[in-house]
Amino acid sequence: MHKSFDIAIIGGGNAGLTLAKNLSDHRAAENIAVIEPTHPREKHANWCSWHHEENLSNYQDAIKGVWDSWSIIDDKTNIKHNSSEYKYACIDSALYLSCIEEKLRTSSIKIIRDSVEKIKIKKNNKRELQCENNTYEALHVYDSRPPEIKDDSLRQHFLGIEYELHNNQNIDAPILMDFRVDQACGLHFIYALPFSDNRLLVESTVISKKFNEKKWYRNQIKQWIKHRNLKVNKIISEEVGAISQERCSHKNKYAKAIGARGGAVRLSSGYAFHNIQEQVKLLAKNIASDNYNTSNVISNRIHFMDNLFNKVLINNPERSIELFLSTACHLTGKEFAEFMLNKANILTWCKVIMSMPKINFMKELIR
Repeated sequence: MHKSFDIAIIGGGNAGLTLAKNLSDHRAAENIAVIEPTHPREKHANWCSWHHEENLSNYQDAIKGVWDSWSIIDDKTNIKHNSSEYKYACIDSALYLSCIEEKLRTSSIKIIRDSVEKIKIKKNNKRELQCENNTYEALHVYDSRPPEIKDDSLRQHFLGIEYELHNNQNIDAPILMDFRVDQACGLHFIYALPFSDNRLLVESTVISKKFNEKKWYRNQIKQWIKHRNLKVNKIISEEVGAISQERCSHKNKYAKAIGARGGAVRLSSGYAFHNIQEQVKLLAKNIASDNYNTSNVISNRIHFMDNLFNKVLINNPERSIELFLSTACHLTGKEFAEFMLNKANILTWCKVIMSMPKINFMKELIR
């Protein structure tokens, strides 16, 4: 099979399929293909971010939980945020992607179950996509595949287990960070989402340059569960992942990078869902206006500040927990959500900067 397209999107994750949906909504092009080897129902992940309540209708068929408060905890502090304007929501990736694919089947967009192995340029200026099973051509190619993480790169790595519990968990809102855990292998915290009285997601997350064995994360989760006197009925699912907290360089003159590959990850926190959604929404509008270039949704200023934050984090491990607690402590729930969504105003940025240890940041700035 040899098929030619106007636009080929490599990867059917958040960036790839959402771009395809937006292109379909804008009727930006007629001849579009998404090339993805895996069915969306096999892409199990929990995508969490802050949303305006009215925007949650875009994901209503895939929402696992919505909350208007969240907390960050250590041995001495329990910071609880509330916001009437922003909701913290968890979206089931498999359901979200399956819904999009189902809608796209009634459009002119083609879903191709294949894996791209190589991209070449042809004499007619079209891109040739050599796949495992077939070869395709396209005038414009967007690559949304996850970036590779270098061995020595700072990354946020995690293992999460979703449980059905015997007893009421008494957790009424997300715990974004619980630092009351082993800190020997890097900055470590537990992340917990209560989907119901007896259904709970618990993730063991570490920020460091080295992965741990899976059994290490599982043991940390078991200890946290035991400490809270929770009784497990059964394990529903397990999720493993890693997010680079350094800028990834994946420039390819034959394909434009989008999603995490295209710099849509907030380097200090690993949050990406909102950024990816904004990036591909803007790109679809551009394509509808015959502009095929991607745009940066995270400014160079924010990337610079996040990189500086990460340097202080790694080089001053004794103050790493303090950095996150200070940020949360000095902001309201609304300000915190806007800061995480790259929507913070100058006053919020001033609050964050003033809460940070000045000497440590100055040392990293001049190093």
